[in-house]
Amino acid sequence: MTTQLFLKRFFLLTALVALTLPQGCGDDDPVDDPASNTNTEPQPTPEPEPTPEPTAPADRQAAIDAANSYAVTQYGVVTDRNLTLDNSAYRFPAAVPTDASQETLEAKARDMVDFTFKQLMMQAGRDSVADAGFHCNVCIVEDGGSLLIYVLYD
Repeated sequence: MTTQLFLKRFFLLTALVALTLPQGCGDDDPVDDPASNTNTEPQPTPEPEPTPEPTAPADRQAAIDAANSYAVTQYGVVTDRNLTLDNSAYRFPAAVPTDASQETLEAKARDMVDFTFKQLMMQAGRDSVADAGFHCNVCIVEDGGSLLIYVLYD
């Protein structure tokens, strides 16, 4: 191959490669050099993020009462405040942070009621547990930095 043919192929390949590169990948593009002060545009100063104000802890008893009422209304169970972790059945608990809002705590407690009774209905092959005579009590226990939500049933 002659030198002239070699150079033509080289320049042709170089041009093709340059056309396929995305913009800003070539050597002829200006590069921001942090050491040079050629960029005179003032940079915006980042504003500090606001510090969240501490909120009052969620009212656990209100969340328990709301979840128990939900269980009665939604699934037709009977609330039984005598059910404890020692004398009843329960599924795995749900955990929320101890500083969770009231809305979050109540929503998670309702989710656990749904989770528990839908699992029981699936296991029993029934569409309802209303006529099964289930007794229920929601229990919220602090464990380290979390609140554990149990749905106790018998």
